[in-house]
Amino acid sequence: MRRVLIICYDFPPSSIGIWRTLKFCHYMNEFGWHPSILTVKPAPSSRGDDAPLGELPPNTRIRRAGALEPARVSHLLREAKRAILGSPARKEGKQGPPRNTNSLLRDAMEFLRRWVLIPDERIGWLPFAYAKACRWLREEKFDAVYTTSFPATAHVVGAMLAKKFGIPLLTDFRDIWIGNYVFYHPATKFHARLQRRLEAFAISRASSVVSATSQITDDFLSRYLGEPAEKFTTITNGFDDRDFQFPEVTADADHFTISYVGTMYGATSPQWFFEAVQQVLTENPRWNDKLRIRFVGSMVEPYRSLIRKYRLSHVVRVDDYVAHDEALRIMAEANALLLIVANVPGSHIMLTQKVFEYAAARRPILGLVPGGAARDFLSELNEGCIVPPDETKPIADALRRMLKAWEVAGRERLGANSVLAKYHRRALTERLCAELDRIAKPTRRRRPS
Repeated sequence: MRRVLIICYDFPPSSIGIWRTLKFCHYMNEFGWHPSILTVKPAPSSRGDDAPLGELPPNTRIRRAGALEPARVSHLLREAKRAILGSPARKEGKQGPPRNTNSLLRDAMEFLRRWVLIPDERIGWLPFAYAKACRWLREEKFDAVYTTSFPATAHVVGAMLAKKFGIPLLTDFRDIWIGNYVFYHPATKFHARLQRRLEAFAISRASSVVSATSQITDDFLSRYLGEPAEKFTTITNGFDDRDFQFPEVTADADHFTISYVGTMYGATSPQWFFEAVQQVLTENPRWNDKLRIRFVGSMVEPYRSLIRKYRLSHVVRVDDYVAHDEALRIMAEANALLLIVANVPGSHIMLTQKVFEYAAARRPILGLVPGGAARDFLSELNEGCIVPPDETKPIADALRRMLKAWEVAGRERLGANSVLAKYHRRALTERLCAELDRIAKPTRRRRPS
């Protein structure tokens, strides 16, 4: 059994960005590879769930490295202040106007992200992760190192290890680095050059570069003409049918429920969807008692206020975080599933795990998506409706069709879809391990410098 050291920041008890790595780990043993995990120590203020660790093969070892990050330091300072000074009680008549500390903190964090924290806000993990990985590689034999992003910091750690130890490195890009519309906002041309050089360093040291979408792969191929084309490959996200083996799925026969599962933040806005819902309900008042819309996962302001703006509080429900298995059950119980991908630069590469789980739940998908990876996948699947994310009329038309079909025929039942087979997590892990086999051919390891 060959061994791979997996360097990933996102890992349980965190619930964000963990499932691609966990599912690869789950199936690796079948293809001759055993994972060991290097991740971050949980933040003191974090809320999480250790249950997903059950996906790991037996005897999988996990080591955790500390991190010096603004959010962690801020929490420790608050706790120290509270321990030393206590929590002073408010004095009657002395309350005054509330201080907008959240706004100040957000502004400070945005400044740090753009001007200081390069390549990303997790850079404070790098020295700790690198030191711990070096010790582990000296103590034990590994046949390859695997890094995954976000954060890109993990790829810098992996590139430094490949340079020092000469060990084969596979870098896995769940998201694009340069041009990522959520995380990539360089303050100056100097910052942009530094980001490009760090990415080039990671790519040059990697033996294999895996991307979650063909669009990311194509971007690398167009920018790294000096690298061999076979170095770059696409292994998408996927689904695991074991996750959908519920004892029983109960559907609400009296209501047509549309569910959105995931965080609503950044440029991903429900505005045009809410406008369309309001339009449909105004034209057809009888559907006010039939339509139910459920958002599962945090929804930031100002998006929550849009529910009140469009007078939809009677049909829209917002639930905070639920465990992964419960989220999948909610998908399976819905009449339709809502997918929103913002129409902004860089969004064409977005194809998250959620899209594949939506498909595996076998519910029609209302896809509010621009051109790109998500639209291509939904078109290949050929189920549900695909409309632009920022045009009210097409969204309203799709809603009307779904509601009228439900009134006539009831809950739509989707059968097997042959398209899904190649996106099963086991098949995807087989492809990943084939890449590891390719780069881990017996070679003479350099002595650490």
